[in-house]
Amino acid sequence: MKYIIIENKEQHDDELHDDIADFLWNRGNEVFIRNNTAIDFQNIIKYCNHIVLLIQNSSSELHSERDLKGFIRFFELENCQNKKTIFVFSNNGVYSNAIPFPHKIFHFEQLNKNELIHFFSWSNKFNLFNTNKETTNQ
Repeated sequence: MKYIIIENKEQHDDELHDDIADFLWNRGNEVFIRNNTAIDFQNIIKYCNHIVLLIQNSSSELHSERDLKGFIRFFELENCQNKKTIFVFSNNGVYSNAIPFPHKIFHFEQLNKNELIHFFSWSNKFNLFNTNKETTNQ
């Protein structure tokens, strides 16, 4: 599977960003990180199966579909929100549009390294982000 990781521009935490990228990469996935070039970003979005949003500020909790739409606009993802699986890492948990959104698939007390470790452990039980090498070339 192919993932692009996009984080909010208001705050940057390389450690959490890198932890998520490493976790996905170590499970056989291709991982891209958004750069500042709009053309490259739009091309990568078309190429990827999944979008990971890392939202790290005090108001980054999702409580409603309206909150999600605000983040979708912020990250300029309006054209692909129904075509791609989106995972949103926010201060109060991980959300996904894989089932009716907003649906919290994992709860955080606060987005930090310890909470990510718990999420990664939980997701391993379900092979949530693992990739089967034989199916990635289809």
